[in-house]
Amino acid sequence: QVLITSGACREPVDDVRVLTTRSTGMMGRELALQAFRLGAEVTVVHAGSIPCVRNVAVQTAVEMREAVMGLLDAEHFDYYLSAAAISDFVPERSEGKIPSGQAVTLRLAPSPKLIDAVAGREGLRTVAFKLGWDGEAKAQSMLDAGAALVVVNTPDAMGADAGAFVILSAAGRRDVTGTKEEVAAAVWSELQ
Repeated sequence: QVLITSGACREPVDDVRVLTTRSTGMMGRELALQAFRLGAEVTVVHAGSIPCVRNVAVQTAVEMREAVMGLLDAEHFDYYLSAAAISDFVPERSEGKIPSGQAVTLRLAPSPKLIDAVAGREGLRTVAFKLGWDGEAKAQSMLDAGAALVVVNTPDAMGADAGAFVILSAAGRRDVTGTKEEVAAAVWSELQ
C-alpha cells in the first residue's frame, strides 16, 4: 500500500488569483506508475489524475494535509512518498478580486510541514523530498526525524523531464541523473 503526494498546491490570494509553484507533478506521477508496475496499490493525493491509481483531489496545502492525515488514520499504508511541492506559505486571502493597477502587499503565513507530522510513524516507510541549492545539507534532519530516504534536487528540476538527484539514507548516498522515470525506479530500488 503506497500513499504519494504530488504536484503543486494552489493557495487562493483572492477570488481570482492563486499562489503556487512551478511543480508539474511529474516526479509524483513517475513514482506512482513505478509503484503500480511493481504491484502496489497506489493512492495519490494531488490536483491531477494518474491512470492505474486511486486519485484523491486536493488544491491547497490544508486540503492535502487533511487528506493525507485522514487516509493514514483510516487505512494501512506501507510507504508514504512526499513528492508534492506543498505550499510553505499561505497568503492572507482577500475577499473579491484585488483591484489591478496599484501596488499590493501580500501577507504570508507559514504552513505547517506535513512531512513532520508523518515521518517516524510506526510501520510507515517515508520518503521525503528536499528542494533547494543547499538541500543536501538540510536533508540529514529529515533522516533524523524518521524518513527512510530523502531525495534531494535543485529548483531547475521543477518542470523538467530529467535532472540530477541525490538519494540519501542512513546507509549513505546515491547520485542519480536521468529522466524522472529513471529516478523513480532508483527510489523504489533503494526502498526494496
